Formats: sequence, C-alpha cells, structure tokens
Amino acid sequence: MTLVLLAFFIVPILGMAMVAFTVDAPDGGTALGLDHFLELTDHSRAIGNSVKVSLVGAAIGALIGTITSFCIAQIRSRRLDSVVAVLSSVLANDGGAPLAFSFIVTLGNTGLLFGLLGLDAIGFSLYSWQGLVVMYQYFLIPTMIMVTLPTFVGLRREWQEANTALGGSPWTFWRRVGLPVAAPALLGGWILLFGSAYATHASAAVLIGTGVYPLVPLSIASELRSGASGGGEATAMALGVTMVVIAVVVLFLFTRLQRRSARWLQ
Repeated sequence: MTLVLLAFFIVPILGMAMVAFTVDAPDGGTALGLDHFLELTDHSRAIGNSVKVSLVGAAIGALIGTITSFCIAQIRSRRLDSVVAVLSSVLANDGGAPLAFSFIVTLGNTGLLFGLLGLDAIGFSLYSWQGLVVMYQYFLIPTMIMVTLPTFVGLRREWQEANTALGGSPWTFWRRVGLPVAAPALLGGWILLFGSAYATHASAAVLIGTGVYPLVPLSIASELRSGASGGGEATAMALGVTMVVIAVVVLFLFTRLQRRSARWLQ
C-alpha cells in the first residue's frame, strides 16, 4: 500500500510541484518562484467557469440526492438499501467519453429527447455550462445518495419515539435531532460533489471541446499539448497544483464531517 501510494500519488505530486515552482533565474539558471502561478490570471475565466459549474452542479445534485436518500430510507428495506447502494456506487464512478456520447444522443441538438421535450423552445443547449450541469448529475446524484443514505438509515426509530413521547412534533424531531445529526454528512456530500465536478475532464472535453467553454481540467490538457517550448507545461503544472490543493481540502473536510456524523450513528 505504501509503495502504491508513493509511486502513484506522492511522486507525481512532487514532480508536478517541482515543475510548477521552478522558474528561470536572471543568471540563466533556474530558481524557485511563483511566476507560473502569477500567470494563472490568464486562466481566470477557466477557473471562474469551473467554480460556477461545480457550485451549481453540486447544489442540484446534493438537493436531489438528499431527497432521494430520505425517501428510500423511509421505506426501511434492507434489500432496497443494498440495491441502491450498489447502483449508486456503479453510477458514481461511471463517466468519461461514453457518458458524453450518451447525452449527445439523447439531449443533443438532434437528440432523441431534445425535440420530444421541446428543449429548443426554452433555449436549452447541451453544449453550454447548463448542459454540463445536467450531464454531471448522472454521477453527482448517485454520489450524494451513496454518501447520505447510510446517515438517514442510521437515524434510530427510538429517537423519533422519544420525541413523540415528550410531545414533540415531526418538525421538532428534525430541527433538534435529525438535521443536526445528518448535517455533517449532507455538508460533506456537497463538498465531495463540488470536488468531483471541478475535476471532471473526459466528459466535458468530449461534450464541449477545449475552447468553447474553458474549464480548469481542459486548460491543463490544452497547455500540455502546447509543450514545454511554449511554456505550457509549467503553467499546466501550476494549474494542477491548485487542483491538488482543492482535492486535499475536499477530502480532509469530507473525512472530518463524516467522522462527526458517524459518532451519532454507531
């Protein structure tokens, strides 16, 4: 495990950081500096687009996923919970080029459902940031269900019975018990969705290309194609470092929130 972590995680990150922080010195050599990070202002549009798509996509996915998890948990069927958990795990990790092509076939300008739903009348286009948000729901909603379903299932019936015995209403239970216990998992799920949407590359690249609507992952791929001679490699590494920082923060916050929620559900 340590060797795998070292070979596929730590070493690539260190190599990326070395390229990102290495700049040309006045004497013709190299030195450490932040010049490549200062050049990221040229990619401010891509960063803003990624943040917007991730925020909106994560908010919609978290809302729908939470409601779905809550409804499934109320059925109280272990078999259904197991089936939903497996399906959510599969869909949450399903993406890439096949996902983009499937959405193009169904919701593209000549797609099967595009005309049936009259999406052209409302000005919807799959090849826009709204289309990205819609496509991302394919794996964001299952991810939220996978994260929050155990929390809703773990809310003990005894807590509700105690609330009723003390004269509390259902709203009182959710306001004072249910939501405080579930809140860390809900917030952690939303943070995880944001990080997942921010880092998505293959699906977005197939759907909208690299220049129509710039995103951080697409900008990294574009800079790498320009090669080291054009300075693109160093800029790509700098963008990559920012994504690694976001990923580490997302995982740290998600883990802490999940542990906090798990204390009440054990």
